[in-house]
Amino acid sequence: MKMRQRGRARGGRPRRDHHDWASEAYVDEWVRRQQAADPSRAERFQLICDLFPFPNDATVTILDVGAGYGPVSMFILDRYPHATCVAQDGSRPMLNRARHLVVKYGDRVKLHRSDLFDTNWLPEQFGPFDAAVSSSCLHNLRDFKRIREIYAKIRTSLKPGGVFLNADLINAPTAGLRRRYDDVAAARHRRDGAAADNLATMVRPARRTTATGNREPFPASLDQHLAALKAVGFKDVDCFWKELRRAVFGGYAQGR
Repeated sequence: MKMRQRGRARGGRPRRDHHDWASEAYVDEWVRRQQAADPSRAERFQLICDLFPFPNDATVTILDVGAGYGPVSMFILDRYPHATCVAQDGSRPMLNRARHLVVKYGDRVKLHRSDLFDTNWLPEQFGPFDAAVSSSCLHNLRDFKRIREIYAKIRTSLKPGGVFLNADLINAPTAGLRRRYDDVAAARHRRDGAAADNLATMVRPARRTTATGNREPFPASLDQHLAALKAVGFKDVDCFWKELRRAVFGGYAQGR
């Protein structure tokens, strides 16, 4: 699908990347493609649940940052029958689709629309949380300074012993690996066509020129993300899964 050159970002500000989250047609197409990939992402969603520091029958509250149409929230709610989720997103069309999909969970899901660039994107009334998650969201901000600030806000919103887990897109650590990852993604797309991971098509429009002159598709490398999490107070920070430019990483709040 051809990317629009005009539009608004999630939350109503001028769009900062190639996505058009305010467009009903664009969001419909994006959701369709993502839902087709949900079965392949289930292993990562299960890993996120496995890393939660509480049993399946616990009564807990989870924050889902950039929840989109709700795939991670729904996965968690299915496995934690006493959990509730606050599903945050900045796109009205995206939350409209989530509203239809999560209706079966009743008041176990609270949808919250806010712009992640706003200082009050997460009002105090929603916390504190036993865990926070995010999937394929924060890289869209294109601003690593703001991502670090969001990490800090999430850290202060967690209960002692809570965890934040982020499944997101990252830059290759070296120029050589950047070229190798590009080659692998292109080869997969040629081999598998529409069934292939759509990362190659995401990298091309996302690529930008950094201050150092390197062209990078995403705001930061894995090492930069891990360092940022440690800097805002997370403990036991690690990467728990990685394949090329995709990773699941996070850390824990200081225990009780």
